[in-house]
Amino acid sequence: MDIWKRFADKELSHSMAHYLQAVAALKTDKGFARVGDIADRLRVSKSGVTSMLRTLHGRGLVDHERYGCVELTAAGRRLAERTESNRRVLTVFLTEILGVPEPVAEEDACMIEHLVSPQVTVELLRLTTFMRSPHPVAVQFREWFRNGPPAREGDAPGVGDARDVSGLRASLAPGITRTDAPR
Repeated sequence: MDIWKRFADKELSHSMAHYLQAVAALKTDKGFARVGDIADRLRVSKSGVTSMLRTLHGRGLVDHERYGCVELTAAGRRLAERTESNRRVLTVFLTEILGVPEPVAEEDACMIEHLVSPQVTVELLRLTTFMRSPHPVAVQFREWFRNGPPAREGDAPGVGDARDVSGLRASLAPGITRTDAPR
């Protein structure tokens, strides 16, 4: 099966993930979550919240009685925690390892937090932990990454050098150079 066709088969949609995270955050902050609180937090209508709660309830992720508090089920809590963890790992990786500006990293992490598999999150966390360490290889790589690969004798810039991605970079993000992002 083509991977792009499986996108809609993900356990959670972007909206579902945010609703679960909102309920979890409200439970932590206030001790309870009500429809109006969720609507305020997500800046959506109460009727939109009610509709989404029906969907989440149908999937076994929340319990909600009319005019009552919203409770996450064990499965809902697990997904909310996993999505939040994914977002934090992605944000740290993008800002601290890749040097992406924080607003861009936060937005991108938010967009993909519910799509990343647990396996990828664990491996990104392992890589991030290593790359933030004082290990000599990590220090050397950070320096190499900040300044770019050293030129090899006989290399013509951009010709036959697999390490030169300037053409790709220009096509993906015209006007953004390696030095535009803080490192």
